Amino acid sequence: MVYGIANALYVLAYYIVGYRKKVVQSNLSAAFPHKSKQDLKLIEKRFFHYFCDFIVESIKSLSLTAKQAEKRCTFENLAEVQNTLKSGKSVMILCGHYNNWEFYSVGLATQLKFPSTAVYQPLKNKFFDKILLKTRQRFGMKMISVHDLPRYFAEKKEEVRATVIVNDQSPTNMKSVRWNQFLGQDTAWFSGAEKLAQKHDHVVYFGCINKLKRGYYSVNFKLITDDAKNTPEGYITDQHAKYLEERIIEQPEYWLWSHRRWKHKRPT
Repeated sequence: MVYGIANALYVLAYYIVGYRKKVVQSNLSAAFPHKSKQDLKLIEKRFFHYFCDFIVESIKSLSLTAKQAEKRCTFENLAEVQNTLKSGKSVMILCGHYNNWEFYSVGLATQLKFPSTAVYQPLKNKFFDKILLKTRQRFGMKMISVHDLPRYFAEKKEEVRATVIVNDQSPTNMKSVRWNQFLGQDTAWFSGAEKLAQKHDHVVYFGCINKLKRGYYSVNFKLITDDAKNTPEGYITDQHAKYLEERIIEQPEYWLWSHRRWKHKRPT
């Protein structure tokens, strides 16, 4: 029934409303200039199918039990992260708007067995913001606004915990960003995550969520660094961008092409 709704939503969003279709087309053309029009159109349609699945899955996650959450999102090498936490070192997990990051956060909270926090950008709509917080925190995951991140790290510096940051949003504060090449575009990245990892010496992982089949996902963790305080400037952000780019190129339809990732221009 849920995916029947998703199929109907796809017809509405893609063929009738045309939700952010021009943004999606512009982003895809910029990222894959060598692909044919037919290939780009296929990715575009697959993206809208995925996006509508994501919407109904996110709503459904409001009523998922802990057992259902564990079944829907598994973690291939979670023991590696848990062993790092057991050793007394806090962990930062960087990821992107790829596949179902809502199932990711809900599933991690039920299986990690350590305090966990996810960083989020508050929504302007207070009603939906409240629902979002309720969904993500129902199994113990604590949510912290991106605006409160430095203060939170300072307060919790003695506590061993995991912090999840979806780090591929377009930065709102352009005074302190890291620029690199991502999908062939000059791309600005929020640099606060890297600076906090270095300052508090977190072990940093890239958490890649893969789609197994409709409604089922698996997460694999790749180590970025276990010596953050001694990494060169930009290394953590660049590695995160590299791992995310590799995954997007492999299966491009599962990234959030409907957001304006490249609205900022690199200063000359």
